[in-house]
Amino acid sequence: MVKYARHNRSHYVDQDGKPTGTADDINVTLGNLKRLFGPTPLADFGPPQLKTVRQAMVDDGRVREQVNKRTSQLRQFFRWCVEEQLVSPTVLLGLQAVRALDRGRSGVKEGSPRQPADPVAVEKALPFMPPAVRAVVQILRLTGARPSEVLLLTPGELDRTGDVWIPSPTRHKTSWRGKDRRVFLGPEARAVLAPWLDGIGPDQHVFSPWRSEAMRNQERSLMRVTPRWLSHMARNKQKRRRGRKRLSSDCYDRQSLGHAIRRACQRAGVTAFCPYSLRHLRAAELRAKYGLETVRAVLGHSYKAMADHYSRSADATLANRAAVETG
Repeated sequence: MVKYARHNRSHYVDQDGKPTGTADDINVTLGNLKRLFGPTPLADFGPPQLKTVRQAMVDDGRVREQVNKRTSQLRQFFRWCVEEQLVSPTVLLGLQAVRALDRGRSGVKEGSPRQPADPVAVEKALPFMPPAVRAVVQILRLTGARPSEVLLLTPGELDRTGDVWIPSPTRHKTSWRGKDRRVFLGPEARAVLAPWLDGIGPDQHVFSPWRSEAMRNQERSLMRVTPRWLSHMARNKQKRRRGRKRLSSDCYDRQSLGHAIRRACQRAGVTAFCPYSLRHLRAAELRAKYGLETVRAVLGHSYKAMADHYSRSADATLANRAAVETG
């Protein structure tokens, strides 16, 4: 397991050498294996032991699809061990005989499919978001981009020669497969993005927590009614001299973005939504208006099946429209 963890740290990394989400998932899966069968030799691990680890994941409250995914990751670990000649291939053959949990027959709870964000909730929550988070949410809402494709955006990746600005992120979900990704920014998205491009270098992240905090303080200062007392000015000067107690990173990540959105939704009194649900919302809107092929092109999918997965919630809208017009 130690050797496999070292392999993952060098294999599942992005272009900056940082571990990807896949590496983190595998580490969590191996943690269950270590907790239950750490002292067990590889040669003694068979189907009953694999089912025990799987049941432990079920008892932890994981849904069926996630349990099947992590069980497959365990088999992947043993496949690597066979490749490195650490265990006999017969061990892997036995583990492959364990079938995946079936829907409705395994007694394991099913995960609920991700639903598009409520557009009304999105609009009501926007005023309660920090400036950078508000801009990111608006761009995600308008383009259907993945959160990482906007959070990691730099001016050097942005083509502004035409009426439609086209960011070409160098780091995205399928970059390790050698696939290109382009996001298309129309007039509304350009208007949201333009103020954030002033005064930064080509390799700096556009949406920085530092800049967002500065803009938020500026907005609060402009909205201030009473003048500042001299004691306020002296206290602020002392804070600047001491420096910040907590340093922000140079860009938001998925966790910090999701936390900021949930907090804004709570303050607005609306149902919370996650960043990825904005992608589903845009896909459903595009499918209802332009069709499945447009969804595939805008979201950057290689196959219509994936575009259908993201925009399936538009079926009710399309069926209702057909009933009104032809039924």
